[in-house]
Amino acid sequence: MCIRDSANASPAADFPPGLLVYDAKINLISKRGSRTIDYGQFHLGYKKSELQRDELIHSITIEPKFKGYFHFWRKVGSRKAQAISKTMIAGVAKTHSGKIEDMRIALGSVAPTAVRSTQVETFLKGKSINSESIQMAKQLLKNDISPIDDIRSTGTYRRVVSQNILEEFLCGIG
Repeated sequence: MCIRDSANASPAADFPPGLLVYDAKINLISKRGSRTIDYGQFHLGYKKSELQRDELIHSITIEPKFKGYFHFWRKVGSRKAQAISKTMIAGVAKTHSGKIEDMRIALGSVAPTAVRSTQVETFLKGKSINSESIQMAKQLLKNDISPIDDIRSTGTYRRVVSQNILEEFLCGIG
């Protein structure tokens, strides 16, 4: 993994959505000592993080607690290789008896930092994946993201593609 992606606080970095869904911990070191913080608390805003000037990322820890989950990651960029993301989604989901038992969804390139889609997660818990629940989830996703227009894409494009990728993830679960 390229730890630099985690340190530069770019909302278009590839790894932050995955690190969010897997509840990663960031282990930082400096001459003063070490500290560990939840990855969800690491990015403070666009290109701003908890990393102090004298600190280095020592390691990233992910606990193996998502066994038996469906895992998903999808990135959309302008090219197949070395492309800055237009949007991306990472997700994990566990079902029981055809219903969502647990779900985590995170997106990149659609807000000042990578973000979790907590409204979609909450809505789908205990529900079956069907065309109705997918359409509602796609509508709720709009509330969790705030894509902008920039040189790579428009906010409208990012919103629509993010909704389509969410649908791809949800269809893969069931």
